[in-house]
Amino acid sequence: MSSSGRLRAPVLLPPALEVSYDTDERGHPTVTAVVNLGEDYQGPPGSVHGGYLAAMFDNLLGILPYRLTGSRGTFTGRLTVRYRALTPLNKDLVLTGKVTDARSRRVTATGQCHADGVLTAEAEGLFVRPASDRR
Repeated sequence: MSSSGRLRAPVLLPPALEVSYDTDERGHPTVTAVVNLGEDYQGPPGSVHGGYLAAMFDNLLGILPYRLTGSRGTFTGRLTVRYRALTPLNKDLVLTGKVTDARSRRVTATGQCHADGVLTAEAEGLFVRPASDRR
């Protein structure tokens, strides 16, 4: 026999990221952000909920097409996150991102999250400008 109930959903948005910008050897933009998440962002005990990591990667990597092309109208076409280790709460998390390919209206970017030098998650995103954007 089944039972029903309510699952309490978190009410927090991912944190705003303070981002620093640079360029790689090809002149493509790179981004770095450092964030420290407390218990409100908990998923597994003592660890960040993976959904918050995915949202932070979407925000961080989504900046790169604009930095590359100046187009503000890019959309996330695909975002894949690989969770490599538990991401601890109350530690500085260093998120980095870079452009790996840019063709026509499509920009691919990758990112990583490190805590105390340990890779905890990595992401790849495809970002697309609308066809009406001719830049």
